[in-house]
Amino acid sequence: MAATTLGEPRDGSRNLVAIVGWAVLVAAAIWWGRAAIVGRHLGVDAAPLVGRWAWHAGPGLVVPGSVAALVVTVGPTVAARARWSAVLVASAVSSSAWTLSLAASDGWSRVTAPLSTRHEYEPYAEQLDGAGDFLRHFVQRLPGSPVHVQGHPPGATLVPWALDAIGLGGAGWFAALVILGWAVAVASVLVAARELAGEAAARRAAPALVLLPAAVWAGTSADALFAGVLAVGVAIACSARVRTAVVGGAVLGVGLLLTYGGVVMLLVPGVVQLRRRGWAAVLAIVAGVAGVLTVVGLTTGFSWFEGLEATRRAYDAGIASRRPSGYFTIAGNPGALALAAGPATLVGIAAVVRRWRDVTSVLPVAGLLAVLVADLSLMSKGEVERIWLPFVPWLALAAPGHRRGWLAVQALLALVLQAWLQSRW
Repeated sequence: MAATTLGEPRDGSRNLVAIVGWAVLVAAAIWWGRAAIVGRHLGVDAAPLVGRWAWHAGPGLVVPGSVAALVVTVGPTVAARARWSAVLVASAVSSSAWTLSLAASDGWSRVTAPLSTRHEYEPYAEQLDGAGDFLRHFVQRLPGSPVHVQGHPPGATLVPWALDAIGLGGAGWFAALVILGWAVAVASVLVAARELAGEAAARRAAPALVLLPAAVWAGTSADALFAGVLAVGVAIACSARVRTAVVGGAVLGVGLLLTYGGVVMLLVPGVVQLRRRGWAAVLAIVAGVAGVLTVVGLTTGFSWFEGLEATRRAYDAGIASRRPSGYFTIAGNPGALALAAGPATLVGIAAVVRRWRDVTSVLPVAGLLAVLVADLSLMSKGEVERIWLPFVPWLALAAPGHRRGWLAVQALLALVLQAWLQSRW
């Protein structure tokens, strides 16, 4: 049955080819990176990842190791037998526990430290006089802003500002919201999978979404929050009902106020609706996105398109101008994504690509298309282990999450990365 194929690759020889392909891609990204990147003060001395390689395993890894062991042991059973609502809650809670325990394995301060550097949104938000003034002059003042503020729409900075306004200021509350965003992303992707591929397929994928290696970065990067908002929008926009698709488009419009890169996520519901020949739903999604951006522009003075152009200029004038496009497009970005998604995801992707016309394959294939567009845009030369977090759960829908061996491999990769990589996130 078609509805039982997602996340269940069965051909052993093809799986072996996919595993070897994953290993070759990662090895090529590391080898080429050492020759072209490492030691040149480009911030990617663990190429293809940001940071540097330095073993620092400690007793703090016992907690995420225990979480992983629990998910590997009982996750597939719970996902297969529990009520659907319980599967969603368990997936979100387990994902939060996995993400938080990895982030805190080097000490609780490591949960908030990456979100409170001089490059980040939260310290800059503390300096704002008000949202109105910030939005009106956002583009003009962009050159003097921190690096991450320059790289995103104003919504990314206004989130910690709003938390402070309601008495939840500080990097701790912001970190909690980031981890919650990642949990929401996991649950939303499962909801969309159930709608399109069937409940059995979504249940099989659930444990794989929980134990993603990408959690190494999700716990300490605001991109995990962006992933959550975009995933909610995509899940709603995939509805066959036009009125619901408008709402999904509006949520995606909010997501575009957090990250410019979120625009490629429009491809996911777009592909879904076009496959249904839902032309009206596609127009509804576009209308929802355009409506949000137009209202914000008219009421605040912030133009999303002017902001995008200002960010592009800042990006071209920064360190990205010294990072070689060829390396990152061909090997660096795909290699970093391969590490964040894990080998089980690539095995699943190899299976669904072969049957890309099948309804169960549409979400991971559409996610793969979004990744390809993002890579060819040349707007991400490195750092995609966090920048591409919104893509990873959609790709991971293809992973064999009901296979405990694959879950163990995914968890082990994450633990090794956490113990070996010293990163800003």
